[in-house]
Amino acid sequence: MKAFEHQEVQLCASILSEAKTPDDALIAWSSMQAKHPDLVGIICLDSYRRSALPPSVKKYTNNPLNYLVPYFESEHIYFLEDDLLRDMFSSSEVKFGIDYTLMLDTNIASYINKLVRGESLGGMQNKIIPLIDEVLNDDLNFDSLFYMVENVKNVINIIGNEQNSKISFWRSLDKDFRSNLVSLQIFRSIDCKEYKRTSNPKPIFTYRNAARRAINFAYDFYASEIGREHILDFVLVQRLILLQLIGMVKIQLSSNRSASNKMGDYFNYIHEVVGAYFDRESIIAHKYFLDRNSIGILNKMQKGMPVSGLLKKLDNIAWDMAAPRFMEKLITSMTTASEGRYFIPMFVSFDNKLRELLSLFPVKGAIYSKSEGELIPLPKINTMDYFQLHGCGGYLEHLYSDPVRTERRSRPKPTRLSVHRCIKREYRELRNVISPNKKMQPTQKARG
Repeated sequence: MKAFEHQEVQLCASILSEAKTPDDALIAWSSMQAKHPDLVGIICLDSYRRSALPPSVKKYTNNPLNYLVPYFESEHIYFLEDDLLRDMFSSSEVKFGIDYTLMLDTNIASYINKLVRGESLGGMQNKIIPLIDEVLNDDLNFDSLFYMVENVKNVINIIGNEQNSKISFWRSLDKDFRSNLVSLQIFRSIDCKEYKRTSNPKPIFTYRNAARRAINFAYDFYASEIGREHILDFVLVQRLILLQLIGMVKIQLSSNRSASNKMGDYFNYIHEVVGAYFDRESIIAHKYFLDRNSIGILNKMQKGMPVSGLLKKLDNIAWDMAAPRFMEKLITSMTTASEGRYFIPMFVSFDNKLRELLSLFPVKGAIYSKSEGELIPLPKINTMDYFQLHGCGGYLEHLYSDPVRTERRSRPKPTRLSVHRCIKREYRELRNVISPNKKMQPTQKARG
């Protein structure tokens, strides 16, 4: 993004990431001297006690309903924007709306489908019923956006095909997936005021209404011209994350060298194979190299393990790791589409390993462009300081040195096809590390 190439914006981001008070944040923002009115800053501050979340949402961060997974590290969020600051200095009180949505993951969406259809919830009843009861009583905003993104992996080979109609696209989807989407539409039409008064979950939509809405929503999200473009861009990011993940596991299992030495191999892999550096995955890689049991979703990756279905497992993990990128996209896209001035994304999940994965890279804030829709996160962990502290900062400095970065940028931009070829090659090498005497089965392949 062009705005982030300016030195004053990079300086602002650096100062803002260290801010602890509103005054610190204002000083950081003023360093840009109002040269970038299109930018918006969001920052979590230790000393700022006003919560950006209403009490009805905040309670989902505490037991026994602590299923909320927010993008930012805390609800004490301070907003920065040139227009907003001018309003603040010209008025004693400035009010603005903050929108939010609770995005439901695949697991919860499936249980809502059972609930709507009157099927047994099994052992999850004691979790699902209290959560649903609270959501309806509080009349919370919720949606299926995260669920839709989680299931891109199941439709990626469909959306690339020419569709004759919305109905033909709908029929090409998995039957259970269609059922879930219809049930979510029925569920979201429940009259919350009536439920609060009578405890009777009475939906407004008929099954036909809900099905029609589900068909239109699925087509617009996946198969429309704009939807397909966004999805394919997101899939490319997920493919790059999968490629990094394969390299991570391969490096970890290839030797018993120190974490610092493995990070040297990893950064070389980033430059030579991936061609794109991601902060979040690099921090996760180092923590994994320090202690392979510290990353719950990776601790079963061992030499000699069965390799059947391994690529699918890694692919699913890469989709989980891509979740923050989707939340970042929502911050920029939903701000223009929602009624509030700013948008705070979060999702609801019972998946403790996913929650643990996202907590490894807490995000203190972000700066984004309103017109270009691009965002840079401001992590709580200063990446360079982190790697310097662990004796491998030199590797990162080399990766970002002018000649190395110039050489990397001179290459053709990655495409889904080029990344897919790299995934096949690197996965073959990973299997040789895990089971050196077994040949790779030709039937297993990555999606996308």
